[in-house]
Amino acid sequence: MIALLKPSYRDGDTVDFGAYRVKLAVNPRARGVKVRIDRMGNVVATAGKPGKLADAVAFTRTQHDWIVKQLDKCVQAERFTPGQVLTIAGLSVILAEKAGVISPRLVDGQLITSGDEATYARRIERWLRQQALKALTKETDAYALKLGFTGVKSSLFDAKGRWGSCTPARKAIRYSWRVILAPPSVLSYLCAHEVAHLRHPDHSPRFWAEVTGLYGGDYRPARNWLKTEGQNLFKYQ
Repeated sequence: MIALLKPSYRDGDTVDFGAYRVKLAVNPRARGVKVRIDRMGNVVATAGKPGKLADAVAFTRTQHDWIVKQLDKCVQAERFTPGQVLTIAGLSVILAEKAGVISPRLVDGQLITSGDEATYARRIERWLRQQALKALTKETDAYALKLGFTGVKSSLFDAKGRWGSCTPARKAIRYSWRVILAPPSVLSYLCAHEVAHLRHPDHSPRFWAEVTGLYGGDYRPARNWLKTEGQNLFKYQ
């Protein structure tokens, strides 16, 4: 019988976990393996010696929910307030306030509504959710049709640290509404990614080839944007 070899890692390596990256560290004083979030919000997996780094990676995979919760705490919550400048669907928009305007409206680069602090923020978020669902549904339907799928249900969710999920059996895809604050190319990539899961419920080479075909080119810049810049969007709550 041929023994399966564990992946080889070195001190200082970085492992891509999708929603975040994990830095590997060797500490001779460490007992067993552990994972922590440092002061800068980096995920660090530690082992007592290099030969145990593979075990540290395996252990880290079991701690995904805990890691996401800790990363959420690293992002200071921020409400939508008048005067903020947001990038919405690629456009620079200033949040503005005008008494009596209940339903937000976009006029000359200003998104206008009214209300006390909580009401104002809630109205802006509701409007952003509406715009996100429209854009995501349009992109999703177009990509799904390319693969021969119709009747795909797009919806929004509020999970922190996750951008999307796909349930192929139900032809259901859920997205984070915050992606409307990302560049349009990133939103398109996210839709291509989740639609590709309708056919490939994994991250195999065939899956990534499908993403490339749907997206129409190199998806890596958009994927990297989500990894490096996307976490900052979860501050809006």
